[in-house]
Amino acid sequence: MFSSPEANACRVLPVRAVGVAGPRPVPPSDIDSVGGEVVVTTHRVTYSDRLKVFIGPHEDVDSFLRPLRRMDGHQRFALDLTVLPEPMPATEVTASVSAARGDLALRCTGSADAMTLQLRTTVDHLPRRYTLGFPGSRLGLPTVYVPHGDDDTYVYPEEVFTAEYAAQIFHEFFHQGAVPAGLQHREILD
Repeated sequence: MFSSPEANACRVLPVRAVGVAGPRPVPPSDIDSVGGEVVVTTHRVTYSDRLKVFIGPHEDVDSFLRPLRRMDGHQRFALDLTVLPEPMPATEVTASVSAARGDLALRCTGSADAMTLQLRTTVDHLPRRYTLGFPGSRLGLPTVYVPHGDDDTYVYPEEVFTAEYAAQIFHEFFHQGAVPAGLQHREILD
C-alpha cells in the first residue's frame, strides 16, 4: 500500500450506496443509482502524503485500524481523513477534487504506539487546526517526541494516542463528522 510505485496513485473503493441507512457527516446526495449499484465517495483518505483512496459512507473501524497499526513514524507516518464537500459518484472524482485541501479533516502522524491527532476545520470562515488530547494541564513546552517522515513534532503527554484508540476517534469522525466530546482542542498557530 505504501510502496513507491503507488506513491502517486489514486484509487476509489466501491461501496453500496442504495438501501443502507447510517449517519453521514456530509449532506445526503441526489445521486441516482444505475442498476441498483453506484460507487459513491464521501471522504478522501491520504496515506503518508502520497497514496489517496476515496471511500464511501459504510466503512467500519477496521478500515482505519489496519493502516494505523502499520504506522512506523518514518515510511508510514500519517493518515489524513478529509470530508468531501458533498458525496459524489466515483466517476466525478477529478484531479482538483483529489488535490483540494478540504475544510474538515482529521489527521494523525507518528507510529502505531505513539501518534498525535489533529483536527482541521473552519471557524467563522477561517481555517483552524487543533491538536487533540485527553483532559489535563498543558504547562510548559511539549516534551513528547513524535517522529513523522522527515519532520519532528513535540506534544504533551495527554496528546499521545495508540492506533487502537485513534481508530475509534477516526470511526466517530467518519460517521458523525465530529470528534468525541471529551477531547481537548489545543489550537495550532502557524
